Amino acid sequence: MPGKRLVTPCVQVAVDAVEKRDVARICEALAHREGVIFEAGTPTIKQFGIGIVGQMRQMAGDPFIIADLKTLDVGDLEARIAKNGGADAAICSGLAGKPTVRQFVSECGKLGVLSFVDMMGVKDPVGLLESLDEIPCGASFHRGIDAELAGEPHEFDRLSAAKKAFPRLVCASAGGIDAEKAGRAVAAGADVVVVGRFITSAADPVAALEKIEAAMGGKGAAKTR
Repeated sequence: MPGKRLVTPCVQVAVDAVEKRDVARICEALAHREGVIFEAGTPTIKQFGIGIVGQMRQMAGDPFIIADLKTLDVGDLEARIAKNGGADAAICSGLAGKPTVRQFVSECGKLGVLSFVDMMGVKDPVGLLESLDEIPCGASFHRGIDAELAGEPHEFDRLSAAKKAFPRLVCASAGGIDAEKAGRAVAAGADVVVVGRFITSAADPVAALEKIEAAMGGKGAAKTR
């Protein structure tokens, strides 16, 4: 059975907590928010297992949830794990071998799970996409925390290039996104603005979310995937 449909533009709240109370705090605070989807982040899945997806669904009022598996091998198996865990979408690392990425995208399609490829560390995202038998639903242009702390620039230019090459590709911008960068991400062509600490570490997550939404200029005309 297909999962929930992805409606863009939207804010993807990246939950990377390793304490269940912190997962619950964010999910409950932002439950039933229009234009918001949730990410079960890699640290959260490693801490609690894929079953955390179902728990987040209950906490947050049955939202669209993406499982950030960052798959590097056995792409078809990990796509099935995402499906069995109740994820609506799942993320494969673009650093995986092309057979793995192809398996992941293909199996997700068969299962009704949307597939995303994380382009962190990928030298030629457009070339990678061109090499695949099927184009995934989306690609995440992601500056990792270590890269952020090292002062490396964000991925806006590479996101724009991919969007130009593949206009129907859902492009997500991730990595240290705050209100100022959310506006830049949208200007670069992002359909999904992925926000972690700016929202999840805020004393008032709702107020932080509203700052992101304002910076995005309102969420504009919605597109369903």
